[in-house]
Amino acid sequence: MRKIILAAAVLAFSSIAYAGTMSVRVERPDWYKLLNQNSAWNMVLSGEIDAGAPARVAQALKQVGNDGADVYLDSPGGNLLAGMQIGRILRKAGANTHIGSLVPDNDHKFAGKPGVIPVPGGCYSACSLAFLGGVYRYVMEGSQYGVHRFSSPSGSTDDDLDAAQVISAAIGNYIRDMDVDPGLFGLMATQGKDGIRNLTKSDLASFNVVNNGRKRPEWTIEAIEGGQYLRGVQDTVYGQGKAVFFCAKHRILMQSFYQIGAEKAQSVAAGGWLHSLLLDHKAVPLPNPVRAKVSGSEISTLFPLTTDQSMAVASSTDSIGHAMQLAREAPTFVGYQVDVPASATQKIRAFIHNCLRP
Repeated sequence: MRKIILAAAVLAFSSIAYAGTMSVRVERPDWYKLLNQNSAWNMVLSGEIDAGAPARVAQALKQVGNDGADVYLDSPGGNLLAGMQIGRILRKAGANTHIGSLVPDNDHKFAGKPGVIPVPGGCYSACSLAFLGGVYRYVMEGSQYGVHRFSSPSGSTDDDLDAAQVISAAIGNYIRDMDVDPGLFGLMATQGKDGIRNLTKSDLASFNVVNNGRKRPEWTIEAIEGGQYLRGVQDTVYGQGKAVFFCAKHRILMQSFYQIGAEKAQSVAAGGWLHSLLLDHKAVPLPNPVRAKVSGSEISTLFPLTTDQSMAVASSTDSIGHAMQLAREAPTFVGYQVDVPASATQKIRAFIHNCLRP
């Protein structure tokens, strides 16, 4: 009975009705992606989201297999339930989402084949929910993400009110499951049913609608036998970075973990790489690690920090991380940065200061 009510609510509460169908286009990675060792397929979802769209998206993802997918959405909206179904399908597949579309790049060819370039688009109403299914979510310059209030035509009968409660709960649960701030639902509720609220860059970031390839960081103080340690961890599109700080007799030890890839992990462990702390995007040179260990594609390194280095960590307000380079002047590095939100600064500062206190 609950499913029947929910299905009815979807029809009643999609305040903008559409008669079209969503097209699903899936393509192997273009030559530019392959040159950058990116095996993710490209998928473009365009047009109005119909009830059959989730099945077509799921079928297309079967072609992708384990290679991953970058999914571009350009849709005015449509069937609300189908939008959330698409989002859950994309999340289960580990896909990333972008707002816009892809067109051939005939100005740049390799072996006679054009690449593809992204172009801006719009994602509104039910599409705004489907977009949230991406593990990593991007809105390119010129694209728009718009929401509105889902409401019934009359909004007055008891059946409408019951359906409203069901659909509101479904949307709220979905938003939380996608690790998006529940405040997004509140924003939807304040927008008139016939209008669209286009979110600003600030809105997109504050509600975690867009994460630009970086999941939210986690900073915790954990207890171990004989002491405590501070841990910062963050997953990004490039892998997971984790910085762990131990207190040992009024001195800070830093252990760094990064999914660098098996070949590079072995190379770093063998020596010859130069290491730096990354503090608020600035490099602070480190000595050679006192220990380097490889586990699969992950490299873990251990460094004793000086008092000055430890205090610099405590003063960081943007990010903390670890860089590995073949030369100090090299323009690129292998490594990571864990974001430091305002809620974590006091925790980091207190741990460091308490450890260094005589």
